[in-house]
Amino acid sequence: MAIPIKSVPILSGEIADEFVKKAEEREKHPSAILSREREERIAKVMKQMLEFRFPWEKK
Repeated sequence: MAIPIKSVPILSGEIADEFVKKAEEREKHPSAILSREREERIAKVMKQMLEFRFPWEKK
């Protein structure tokens, strides 16, 4: 018995246009520098990761 292949979603309309516009802009001007917002988000996630304890671990 074969498993049906799910259809691939296709962007269309304004969403697709905006996606292509942003992708082309990033291709022309790649950025290797993280924004301050992204750096802060990464730091927050790393801190949470380091502080995480499973419920069965001693506190």
